[in-house]
Amino acid sequence: MINIKKDALFNTVTSNQNTINNHENFEYNINLANNAIEKGDWNAAYPYLKSAVEMNPNYAQGYNHLGVYYTRNKKYQEAINNFKKALQIDFSLTEAHYNLAYLHMDRKEYTTALSYLKEVVLVNPDDYETYYLMGVCCIQSNMEEEAEAFLSEAYRLKPEHVSTAMKLCKLLIKKGDYSKAKNILLYTHMSDPSLPEANLLLGIIYKLQKKYTRAMDYLRKTLLKDKNNTEAYNLIGECCVETGMDKQAETFFSMAIKLDCFYTEAFYNLGNIYYRQNKYENAIYTLEEYIKTKEASDTINSLWTENTGIDDKIVMSLYNLLGYCYKAIKNPNKARAIWEKSLAIQSQQQDIKNALAELPQPLHKRISLVID
Repeated sequence: MINIKKDALFNTVTSNQNTINNHENFEYNINLANNAIEKGDWNAAYPYLKSAVEMNPNYAQGYNHLGVYYTRNKKYQEAINNFKKALQIDFSLTEAHYNLAYLHMDRKEYTTALSYLKEVVLVNPDDYETYYLMGVCCIQSNMEEEAEAFLSEAYRLKPEHVSTAMKLCKLLIKKGDYSKAKNILLYTHMSDPSLPEANLLLGIIYKLQKKYTRAMDYLRKTLLKDKNNTEAYNLIGECCVETGMDKQAETFFSMAIKLDCFYTEAFYNLGNIYYRQNKYENAIYTLEEYIKTKEASDTINSLWTENTGIDDKIVMSLYNLLGYCYKAIKNPNKARAIWEKSLAIQSQQQDIKNALAELPQPLHKRISLVID
């Protein structure tokens, strides 16, 4: 015979009722939170999400949504903690992996982001966008071979995705695989012949193949759609130089400089035209203008220890050219000062060392030993 006490029975009924009420309250908070999220009002969703995870600490999606809330409010460590909590509860929650990846990419922590994206493709192997993001992370981490593999897979899954196609083609061009890059670009070009980036990359390929007329045609199409594309102006200028059209090249280089006062290659190219034409004063003015702008910018950036990202090799070439200009107008002191700046960037330039050695030595002021 089972002895059931009356008060024990009452407690059981009360406990069951509390469980029902808690479940109803939990669902109620979830519904209110989801309604607010659908409206894009994450601030309104926040208290309901907090209540939901307090009622049910195993509510993974709640922690994931809290992570989104904290991300939007720039509380990144709280966001990371909540996303990780969601994954501790449910590691298969791909949204949380994705959100962590985006957060780490935004913080330029690409290697960490890559690890979360890999978990996403394990669950969704046909997700082209994730492969694309993995390729971006690899590019930013200087892992170009891996980047090409991921972008190739993204392109296989969705060849219409323009960003994938463009990034993949840039890698292919860099490694010299012009044929494969051209095929991808021409396929993209068929869908949208006016796409500036596709036209620009086709122009670059034809220029590298020394097919300057075809290159200029694609670069012109780039500028028809994007009138402020400094790279296109500079590249057309370089094609003009190769085909003996220095006057036209001068115009294109000048336009590139007008649009971007830090475009080192355009300054060098314009200065080099003047140098070859024996217009040394024009060359000096052009190159000195760049140097003054760069040095002022370097001073400002040094206050925040920022790197402008300007390639030292092209700056070095610009210094060398300016030095030759000063030598040509018989100003050895200026030539020496500029070449010494170049050697400070790269000391193993034998041609510049030889040029320096050929300059007349500076005259030192004679000191009189006679006592008045």
